Amino acid sequence: MAQSVASATMTKVLLVDDDEDYRRTTARVLGEHGYACVEAASAGQARLVLQTESDVAAVLCDLEMPHESGLELLTELTADFPDLAVVVTTVVDDPDIAEAAFDLGVFGYVIKPFDANELVINLAGALRRRDLESARQLHVGSLERTIARSRMLGRVVEGLEGESGASLEGDQEVIERLSRAVSLRDEETGRHIERMSRFSVVLGEAVGYRGLPPEELRLATALHDVGKIGVPDVILLKPGSLSREERATMQRHAQIGYQLLRDSTSELLRTGADVALSHHEWWDGGGYPRGLLGSEIPEVARIAAVTDVFDALTSDRVYRPGLPVDEAMSIMQELRGRQFEPRLLDAFFGSMSEIAAIRAEYPELEGGNGRIRVLVVDDHAIFAHSLVRLLSSRPELRVVGTAGNVSEAVEAALAYQPDVILMDFDLPDGNGLQATEQIKILTPSVKVIMLTVHSDDPCLAGAIAAGCSGFVRKADAVDELFEAILAAHEGEIIAPRRDLTPLLCKLRPTHRGLGSHLTPREHEVLGLIVTGSVNKQIAKQLGVSLNTVRNHTKSILHKLQAHSKLEAVATAVREGVIEYPGALVGS
Repeated sequence: MAQSVASATMTKVLLVDDDEDYRRTTARVLGEHGYACVEAASAGQARLVLQTESDVAAVLCDLEMPHESGLELLTELTADFPDLAVVVTTVVDDPDIAEAAFDLGVFGYVIKPFDANELVINLAGALRRRDLESARQLHVGSLERTIARSRMLGRVVEGLEGESGASLEGDQEVIERLSRAVSLRDEETGRHIERMSRFSVVLGEAVGYRGLPPEELRLATALHDVGKIGVPDVILLKPGSLSREERATMQRHAQIGYQLLRDSTSELLRTGADVALSHHEWWDGGGYPRGLLGSEIPEVARIAAVTDVFDALTSDRVYRPGLPVDEAMSIMQELRGRQFEPRLLDAFFGSMSEIAAIRAEYPELEGGNGRIRVLVVDDHAIFAHSLVRLLSSRPELRVVGTAGNVSEAVEAALAYQPDVILMDFDLPDGNGLQATEQIKILTPSVKVIMLTVHSDDPCLAGAIAAGCSGFVRKADAVDELFEAILAAHEGEIIAPRRDLTPLLCKLRPTHRGLGSHLTPREHEVLGLIVTGSVNKQIAKQLGVSLNTVRNHTKSILHKLQAHSKLEAVATAVREGVIEYPGALVGS
């Protein structure tokens, strides 16, 4: 049993070589150095291992394989399994081949025969470089999202500055734009902003606050955490406690928020800047960032400090579940006169019936982490607003943002990392096809559904070529849209067969050589995709696991240079890889 537990924690390495003696010897050597080895005598066996073993960290691969070039396998490994540390182990001492292997993305190249230390050192180095590359990619992605979020927040701020005080009052759309702009992690959704900002109005009225009208007080306090837009995701999303350095980085959000809002011509936003800067100051001077004492802290920030902490304590967080109200009140009472101004805390506790009513009106949404994240792209504000309302009524969906043109759509896709995008075809600065092409380059895994009033083949064919998962007409029933979102999230084709049949029939043939390397099994899977079968149906028909079907599908998309199942089917038809799908005729 002890040996089994130890094996479960060892780094797993796949040995791909047709020499059984070499595999046995290498496995023994690596086992002595803390690695667990699985073996494959051919490229086909290697694929099977990778489809069934989810925790393989590295591959030692020979270039001379039976029935298939080792370079072909390397191409597939580096494309379909980018997280693997691939090391070539070969007798081929050829600088050109070695360069080709490195161009494919391998992490090491070792010439046989080699001694044990040379192999272990190269393997360790490859794993280390893989980890560094993964960290680099995460860092770059985090920077890109931070920049995109900053630009989006800038647009929100510009939009608010253009509004008069009268138009702001009661403007629910402004509240929603603010919520989506500053909701940077799942547990800090618009519900948190809605609750704490409404708590602030209750508290402000209880103590006779006169700095802003109630609705503007609500908006100003909703801006309390806008500075978190500049905090790296790795810190914002960390489930455990923060280190001293990480805590210092997190605390910078107060100054970042102030810098974003301080130069505004709007009194509302300048007040929001004060809230952002000072809502973590303590009544006794022990807070941050300036260590202000007592009445030196703006009153609006003192109000936000009470309401923000109460909602944070009673709401679920990534690092702990929400506390009961009585327990949260007890904790805050112990900090009366230290963190919180006594007058404000007493007034807040005296308003708990109103606070409870707000909490009941804006409850925590269960299953937030498992919901499908949806981005809505449409330049018609009324339509977009109505669509957001409809989508938000579904417990399995979460609308993370909206955008009104191509450039905003690209930035929103980077900022919010949605699972599914509902993309309008006609946009002010271009069209949905252009936005989709740019988004799929930056975030290939996102699923895009084209929302269109068009029924002509060129538009629908363009949607396929851009990488869309399918299309839904704006005149279709709402239930059809919901079903399309769920299906797109699962990677399925979103297009009525009555529309897809003539579209595929009219596609212009191409001769790029794509799909020529599909395996017999991949041909079989692709044929079932063409008939409209979804992954679960394909798995059942072929007698394989759902994960195996997904891996085959991923390989098919790669070999056809496609971004979606729909685009893969169209490419296969145009390339002559599959015959015209007669199974669709009359469907």
